Amino acid sequence: MNFEQYELKVFGFIDEYDNFVQKNIIKYDKAFLSIMTFIKLVLKTTAEIFDNTTRFMRYSTFPLHFIWIWWEIKTYPLNDIEKLPIFELGAQYIYGKPGCGKSTMTYHAMMHYAYLTGKCSLTTDKMETRRIDNDGKPYYYHQVFSPDEYFVDGEQVCQFDSDRFNMIVYEEMLTKYQQRNNAKKSYNDEVLPMVAAMGTQRHQGIDLFYFISQLPKNDIAIMQMLNGYHQPKAKKTFDYYYWLDTGKIRFHIKGWKVKSYKIEIIDSSNFKLVDKNVWWYENVYKEDMEYFNRLNMKDKFKSLPKAKGVKMTA
Repeated sequence: MNFEQYELKVFGFIDEYDNFVQKNIIKYDKAFLSIMTFIKLVLKTTAEIFDNTTRFMRYSTFPLHFIWIWWEIKTYPLNDIEKLPIFELGAQYIYGKPGCGKSTMTYHAMMHYAYLTGKCSLTTDKMETRRIDNDGKPYYYHQVFSPDEYFVDGEQVCQFDSDRFNMIVYEEMLTKYQQRNNAKKSYNDEVLPMVAAMGTQRHQGIDLFYFISQLPKNDIAIMQMLNGYHQPKAKKTFDYYYWLDTGKIRFHIKGWKVKSYKIEIIDSSNFKLVDKNVWWYENVYKEDMEYFNRLNMKDKFKSLPKAKGVKMTA
């Protein structure tokens, strides 16, 4: 047998083996897909049967099912969320140094409250990135607002859309209100009606005011209107499930350890923090935290003109 005949024989064997493998792969693929299709059909049929069964039970148990409804409402999670210090109706101050987790905790609280009430938040800065719906259109849950559109010349000139929003969030008070400016007319023309709005918030359909700040205190009028004062500290953990899916190392926020206080007014210009309460706020909306805008003030500074600087010479 010469070399050419040997080569043809080897390549012929390889072709036969390849055809055999391809045929069996196709055969096993079809068998596997058929099994998976059958399993999906069984699961879908089972789910539909359970769905129709529970629907029948709801209709057929009238009027006894009102006991069921009463119990569901009584044990609805909203009753539990209102026990958390940051959700006590009124104004809340969120204090901490950069990176402590005050903005991430606030965003999580915004989503938490939105899912339980069906209403979103008005924020002074864009705290979330855009989401995409099933039609490919971008949308946001929370809406940016400008306080100077609502509070002009010492009066509130616009009403809040309480049909859609029930939480007002002031991101980074350090850049907005400094009590050293409280002698200026422009400052008081905005802050004083805002404080008045905090006093009448329930009449306006607003449940919560959140003030996020790197300063431990702000304008005394704001501080004395607070229901709570909170210092969060984010705790991160290894994202094991993300590693299983991607093989990549990533850490996510497990939750926030929060020190909460009540505000006790001493006199017209002083207050103190009392009733310290240390508690754990778990991150239960990890998927939504992907939409938290970590650089929510970037656009504001990006719109400023660049400084030319001074040309350096030797």
